[in-house]
Amino acid sequence: MINLKIYKYKLINLIGSKMTIDTKKDVAKTDNEFNEKILGSLSSNVKASKILFKATNLSNNLMKLVPEMAISVNEIIIEIDTKQKGKIKGQIDLAFLRTHLYMLASYDRKTATNSAFEMAVTRAVKLGILMNTDKNEFSVNSKNEVLVMDKIATPMIDQFKKGQKGGATKVANTSTDLVPVHTGLVDKLWSTKFAVATRTPSTKDVKIELTLKDSAKNFYDLFNKALDYSSKKDVRFFDLVDEATTKQLSLIGTLFNSEAYKDMRNFSIDYQVAIDGTLEKTSLGKKQA
Repeated sequence: MINLKIYKYKLINLIGSKMTIDTKKDVAKTDNEFNEKILGSLSSNVKASKILFKATNLSNNLMKLVPEMAISVNEIIIEIDTKQKGKIKGQIDLAFLRTHLYMLASYDRKTATNSAFEMAVTRAVKLGILMNTDKNEFSVNSKNEVLVMDKIATPMIDQFKKGQKGGATKVANTSTDLVPVHTGLVDKLWSTKFAVATRTPSTKDVKIELTLKDSAKNFYDLFNKALDYSSKKDVRFFDLVDEATTKQLSLIGTLFNSEAYKDMRNFSIDYQVAIDGTLEKTSLGKKQA
């Protein structure tokens, strides 16, 4: 008890006086060591450690089930696609499939929320959708490991030149091999590159109507950024564009040159929504008529 009082007295004096940076570091180090010594000697640590060990195991085992759940999600999607024909109401997307799995598990998040369970299910649904839409890039092997195409999992790789200072550069990864990854990478790929918001819906996709304005602006900004990166031979270009993206852009280019796009553009210029909610010709449209 006396030693403890002396320690506190010294610590208070040090804090109260003007300290140098080194002195502050010494005090912080001494404080941490003192805390570790006291906390490490607690007898209640034994019981707490056992409970935490169980909790860690439960959490780890839950994430190990993600690949199996993803396989089931993919099977559900395939079966829905064969039986769809307008019978399924709503969009077969992340929210739809997650809700379906919650129902199968009799899980009611309104009653009690289980964050770990929700994270595992959400991750499994994302992986299941990706396995369905991008079969060659996402898979699960017999060891229950998540497999992702190498260049998707790691778009850029470090390249080192021997004997050169600053010889480390990043180059595009072109490997199409499937490599095992941890389940956490699924979330990153989903949010950054494979933000598959919806699959082919059984009913009209009203989301397109609500987001086309924002998407057009974002597309314009990102497309300009990609053009800028490519003109400067910037490696960041590959964070935005890969082979699949190039194909998609070519399809978009075809659309822009189509008669359907010209008709759409003329329609937006020639017509407007009247007060009563019906269509009426704009002044420009009337002149052209």
